[in-house]
Amino acid sequence: MQYKGKKMNAIVVVDQNWGIGCSGQLLVHLPGDLKYFKEKTLGNTIILGRETFDSMGGRLLPGRKTIILSRNTDFAPGCPVLHSLDEALEYVEDNPNETIFVAGGESIYRLFLPYCDAFFVTKILKAFDADRHFPNLDASPDEFVINWSSDIMEENSVNYQFFEYIRK
Repeated sequence: MQYKGKKMNAIVVVDQNWGIGCSGQLLVHLPGDLKYFKEKTLGNTIILGRETFDSMGGRLLPGRKTIILSRNTDFAPGCPVLHSLDEALEYVEDNPNETIFVAGGESIYRLFLPYCDAFFVTKILKAFDADRHFPNLDASPDEFVINWSSDIMEENSVNYQFFEYIRK
């Protein structure tokens, strides 16, 4: 399928090595990041993989339309389930008034990275043991640029900062 370019966003929290999770869980609990995620995604559409959905307790987040990408054709969690990248891109094109946020996990981020124009990244200024990673946007300065950043914040003895990257 030829994608016509409807803008999509990605939203992610990473550690200093761009790790995003370990053993199916977030690296650290940061209430401020969860609030930021809610502010950005509320009233919009989120796309996530089945494993990420399961890691959230298998519950839909209120105030957001959720789309799950899964190869399992019998999976029926009470929201739309799409089974391929082409199906997801077709959905996005057929619903041009929706703001889309790709919300994980690792394989879903990598699949949608070429189609995202804005990246809302919470950077934890510390390294954790991680077995899942987000592509390092800082390693591609010719493709991605920081458009905005917040002040450094601290919660649970962890410093972090919000960034917005855009594709050049």
